[in-house]
Amino acid sequence: MNQTSNNEFVVEMCSIKKSFGAVQALRGVDVELRHNEVLGLVGDNAAGKSTLMKVLSGAYIPDEGDILIEGKKVSFANPMDARRQGIEMVYQDYALANNLDVAGNVFMGREVVRIKLGPLGVLDYPYMEEETQNLIQRLNIKIASVRQKVERLSGGQRQAVAIARATAFDAKA
Repeated sequence: MNQTSNNEFVVEMCSIKKSFGAVQALRGVDVELRHNEVLGLVGDNAAGKSTLMKVLSGAYIPDEGDILIEGKKVSFANPMDARRQGIEMVYQDYALANNLDVAGNVFMGREVVRIKLGPLGVLDYPYMEEETQNLIQRLNIKIASVRQKVERLSGGQRQAVAIARATAFDAKA
């Protein structure tokens, strides 16, 4: 792969290696993802698909190799580092909080504070609800209300909420 990218690719993973003890999970994997491209990873169980995505999302640190985002070499110490670079992950279990409503799940970990009172704050819930409603409409997700608890949603609706959360904050990949 060309590590002096001309920004043709939104994501490049070059010669990614990752081992867990004696088990070599990734053996020099290369991936290129262009803007607006959809890429599917297909393989047997234990082929390394999840490991590769966890490297991209900052959950695992690669033993070797480079990650480039829009042509710039990056490194992630944790998922928040990846998120700051526009990388989001929708996990198989969706990582939703059943006791929160749709808006609460979309903004979970990125809550908007209206008033800050020292270490505490008052959430701007009307803003978060409005932004969530706009996102749900833009993505054409059929949910009666953003105030509805996630535990009351169907499996497809729950998946759609997880995807909405991943796309809500300008995710690149």
